[in-house]
Amino acid sequence: MTVAIIGTGLAGLACARVLAESGRRVVLFDKSKGYGGRMASRRRDGYAFDHGLPAFDPVGVETVDALADLPEWGSHGRVAVPRMNAFARAMGERFVSRMDTTIAAIEADGTAVIDTGGARHDGFTQVVVAIPGPQAAALLAIHGAPFADVAQASYHPGCTLLLGGTRGAAPDGERFVVESGPLAEVIRDDLKPGHPSALPCWVAHARTAWARANLERSKDDIAIDLATAFAEAMGIDPAGAGYVAAHRWRYSQVAMVAPAPFLLSENGRIGACGDWCGEDRRGGDARAAWRSGEALGRAIAVA
Repeated sequence: MTVAIIGTGLAGLACARVLAESGRRVVLFDKSKGYGGRMASRRRDGYAFDHGLPAFDPVGVETVDALADLPEWGSHGRVAVPRMNAFARAMGERFVSRMDTTIAAIEADGTAVIDTGGARHDGFTQVVVAIPGPQAAALLAIHGAPFADVAQASYHPGCTLLLGGTRGAAPDGERFVVESGPLAEVIRDDLKPGHPSALPCWVAHARTAWARANLERSKDDIAIDLATAFAEAMGIDPAGAGYVAAHRWRYSQVAMVAPAPFLLSENGRIGACGDWCGEDRRGGDARAAWRSGEALGRAIAVA
C-alpha cells in the first residue's frame, strides 16, 4: 500500500514517518527542490541563513520526539545543524521523492495525482495534502464536504531580510525584538550551534502589517527598505555587507485555523493536514504542523 504525500514541510514529513512505521510505502511530492517548507535555509558566498523557522520553540521535546537529538540554542529552542533544513532533509531523503513537481489535481478515487505538466502519477492507495491551507483548498475543492473547513484557514504574509558580512561592532545578543519601524525581530544566525559560517549572518523579519503592505513589491526594493530599518534598529551600517537579499513569504504565520487536527474523506482515501489544522497551538505553528501530520498518519494507517 502506497501513500502519496503532497508537501514536504513538517506536517507532510510527520505523516510520512508515522505511515512508514505502520508499513506503508510513501512517495513525497513537492513543488520545491528542497525539503522543509518554511524550515527554509539559504547558503550563498560563504554565508548561511535560516530565513524561515529560526528555531523550534523551547517547549518539551515530548511533543515531537524527533527533536530530542537536536542541540539547544540557549533559551531560544532547538535548532538543526548545520542549518534548519537539515532536519527536514534527513527525514525526507528516507523516502521516494519527486521534487520540483507541482501537483495540480487529485483524481476522485485518491489513487492518482496529476502534475502541472499533465503527467499522471498513479498506484496510490491514499493521497495526503500537506501544504498551506489556501493551496490545499485549490486541490480539495472538488472533493466535497469533508474538506469544507479548509476554507477557514488563512495566513499572515512575511518579508525577511538576509544580510551577511556586516562590518563594525554588533550589539551583544542572539535575538533582538525591535520596538518600532518595519522590523519585528532580528536574529544573529551565525551564533547558532554548529552554524557553518564564521562570518556575521543576520536574518531580520518584518512586522506583519509592513509585510502585508509591501508583499507585491520587488525583492530588491524590499531588501533596500529593510536594510535601512536594520541600520536604524541595530546601529550597524549594511552598506559594506557581502550579501543582501530579501525573501517574501505569502504564507508565513497562521492567522485562522480549521478546528479539526486533520481532514479525511469518508472513504479514507484523501486526507489533509498542516499547521493550519487544530486549535491546539502549544509550541507555535511548527508543533501544530507536526501534531496534525502525526494524527492524520495514524488515522490513515488504520483506514
